[in-house]
Amino acid sequence: EAALQERTRARVPPQWATTQNNLGNALAVLGRRESGTDRLEQAVVAYEAALQVYTRERVPLDWAMTQNNLGNALAVLGRRERGTACLEQAVAAYEAALQVYTREHTPHYWAMTRKALDDALALLRERKAGSGASEPRD
Repeated sequence: EAALQERTRARVPPQWATTQNNLGNALAVLGRRESGTDRLEQAVVAYEAALQVYTRERVPLDWAMTQNNLGNALAVLGRRERGTACLEQAVAAYEAALQVYTREHTPHYWAMTRKALDDALALLRERKAGSGASEPRD
């Protein structure tokens, strides 16, 4: 957060986006260790801020990485909450990342993101079917 005082979006947009992504990563790690959702929600905000600069057209790999990170934070939120909104957003973020993370060009990242997508879709199907809706899990 202190770095964002120096690395402003107006002065150094790419470094600002990198710092936002890194802040999101730190908040997501803390959020996974805590029982609440505040830090995870803050991580989502940081990733979304980074995506204002990290566009698919300008920096596709950074954009895909941040989409994947966003999906991960949203998936954890989705496991902790009873509804489906966060899980649906996680699915959308993973699907966005897979537009760049292809099996041919980035097989490791593709496989990692594909697995996370499949897990989120499975939980989403459970929730929509009514099973698991009463007990969020992490």
